[in-house]
Amino acid sequence: MLYGLLSKVLTDRYIILIGSVLAFIVTYIILAKPPKFLPTDGGKFVFTPDGKKVEVNKGSNGKTTGVGLIFICIYLIAAFLFLPVSVEMVIYMLLSITMMLTGFMDDISKAPWGELIKGILDLILAVTAAIVFVKFNGTDVILFKMHFHIPVVLYVILAVALIWASINVTNCTDGVDGLCASISVVELFGFSAIFGLDLGKYSGLSLIMAFVLAAYLGYNWNPSTVLMGDAGSRTIGFTLALLAMKCRHPFAFILLSLVFIFDGGVGLLKLAIMRVTKKSFLKNIRFPFHDHLRKNKGWKIPKIVIMFVIIEIVMVIVTGVIVNLCR
Repeated sequence: MLYGLLSKVLTDRYIILIGSVLAFIVTYIILAKPPKFLPTDGGKFVFTPDGKKVEVNKGSNGKTTGVGLIFICIYLIAAFLFLPVSVEMVIYMLLSITMMLTGFMDDISKAPWGELIKGILDLILAVTAAIVFVKFNGTDVILFKMHFHIPVVLYVILAVALIWASINVTNCTDGVDGLCASISVVELFGFSAIFGLDLGKYSGLSLIMAFVLAAYLGYNWNPSTVLMGDAGSRTIGFTLALLAMKCRHPFAFILLSLVFIFDGGVGLLKLAIMRVTKKSFLKNIRFPFHDHLRKNKGWKIPKIVIMFVIIEIVMVIVTGVIVNLCR
């Protein structure tokens, strides 16, 4: 592990910067010619509430997908080498690898995995992560200036819900070139800037992932040549949830991930309501919302991404102001 050697001559800040820059360079070089074992995208299909299968995002056909497998591996290797790794962090890394691999297996599958299989896998991983977190961190949280101690069982339930929601809303937002990665980069920098002291070494985890995603954006910005697939988006969602829990301000996730929640989360809520009630809900609005802007309003993809990124930057600033006022 390089951290032990570098820490003798450099501060943690410089070690993290070196690791982040190297991760950026390696990611950018490898994605220039993605490995041939990666699959090509065959189109994205969704099921309407009445059970019809509809293809969306046809423009992705034929592009190399599943490159999340590449940049997540680079991110984890860089974190392992350039951060003071603990048993707890190693467990989260193993869970990230599992999350990445389950997403990649879905990416390469000829028939997309059903919602039940994905739901069970997400539940197992979320429960495991929640229990590990409680074991090492306890259940104290901060809301504005108030400190709360949440009963263990309740905290685990809430943590599982947070992780599951983060995984799925992030995955839903990965629908047009550059959108998911751009928002994630801003949010990851936001977590590090606002909660750096609270996150400790996990702030480095946030920065390394942000640099890796920035390199990926070099090939994913419209018009893209590669797609991250579930291997990337699911692991990003897991990491964002973990950061929200580690900073002791899990409710800040609502503000920092508001773009993800609105773009992808409302669509999941809409689908759930329609399935339960068998009635239309928000029928004039298409979700994920980026699809509404692109297909119903005729917005170009760069305009959509820029607008969402600006909103995300605003939410980071708002969160930072609120947190600093409450300290």
